[in-house]
Amino acid sequence: MDVGFGIWHILILAIIAVLAILPVVAIIDIFKGEFKGTYDKWIWIAVVLLLNPLGTLLYFLIGKDQKVVENESQITNQDL
Repeated sequence: MDVGFGIWHILILAIIAVLAILPVVAIIDIFKGEFKGTYDKWIWIAVVLLLNPLGTLLYFLIGKDQKVVENESQITNQDL
């Protein structure tokens, strides 16, 4: 009987770690940013928390584009 960690155990632990870390990164990014709509920040927090991991994926694909860009230097830095 195999008691040690195999490749599948390591892979499963890596997936669990990513699924635990990405929502935290998304929530921090949401709190730091300013959004166009009044309630957009709270809506994205609810989406990330309630629809995890799909909500986290949606935020990184759609939500980051809804943030307000403060000046032109940020636009040029993001395009690079």
